[in-house]
Amino acid sequence: MIVYYSEVFKRHVPPYRHPEAPDRLDYLIEGVREAGGRVKEPKMREDVWQLIHLAHDKNYVNLINKLCEKGQGEIDGDTYVSPGTCEAAALAVSAVADAVEKRETALIAARPPGHHAGFMGRALTAPTQGFCIFNTAAIAALYVGEGAAVVDIDVHHGNGTQEILYDKDLLYISTHQHPATLYPGTGYPEEVGEGRGEGYNINIPLPPQVGDDVYIKVVDEVVIPLLRQYDPKVIVVSLGWDAHRDDPLADLNLSLKSYLYFFDQVLKMQKPTVVVLEGGYNRSVIKNGTEALLRLALRGEFAPKESATETAHSVYKHFETTMREVRQYAGRFWRL
Repeated sequence: MIVYYSEVFKRHVPPYRHPEAPDRLDYLIEGVREAGGRVKEPKMREDVWQLIHLAHDKNYVNLINKLCEKGQGEIDGDTYVSPGTCEAAALAVSAVADAVEKRETALIAARPPGHHAGFMGRALTAPTQGFCIFNTAAIAALYVGEGAAVVDIDVHHGNGTQEILYDKDLLYISTHQHPATLYPGTGYPEEVGEGRGEGYNINIPLPPQVGDDVYIKVVDEVVIPLLRQYDPKVIVVSLGWDAHRDDPLADLNLSLKSYLYFFDQVLKMQKPTVVVLEGGYNRSVIKNGTEALLRLALRGEFAPKESATETAHSVYKHFETTMREVRQYAGRFWRL
């Protein structure tokens, strides 16, 4: 697994104290170094703005560029633009495009994140853009075209990715905390796509406090069977470390065992897998999770180095209800 990283990604700078800040990448790179990973400096692509326009309306892209030129601005109460935002976001798109073009297995250690950014910025019914500027995962999928799959394991539903891919026959799978309990309030099982995209949008909402036992069941019974049936050319993973039990902004109860189990199963498919950093705000989890991911990808080590979690009976009952809904809607299109 190659790690794409540049100091440019730290030039997206908040105007005030903010959970999505440049130091997230310091902890990530520390984890890469602990694992003995190889870092590669990405290069800005000449066609980067054409790629961005694959997923975003030109008026939205122009707005972001004008805010960058202005020097500082707020898109909404969550999401900001600084003088270095456009360069950082464009380089992130360049890195993910290069990785999928070369059919690499790679980690794109970039920010700002992207999966809440829709066609015109704020996506679906969300009140804000959730810290996101350009949707790197959706852009990568559209650039690959036929055979691209996106799996989003951030604790928040990737409403921007869903909006952009909703009418495309490109597989999008999202595991996330139940939208009735967390931003952005979308990502229900009945949201299956439309037109050519009908059946290709799979949401798996999880009740608060689910543990590793539930997440592993979801991977085994839904995520991997869907990927095998779809048989992707490239897998893009929107990685948020915020489903971890120690994240300050959400309420799932996962340990690193869930993350490693997911990646172990995906990597065993032996498909090019490009991992894009999204959320995750506990700095120690970012560092330790990245180290564990790289050790797994590079040497096959399955070492979460923390205790696993289990789901309480009352929570499990809620999960069973959700799984029946997932099977009801996704089962119209896939064998589950």
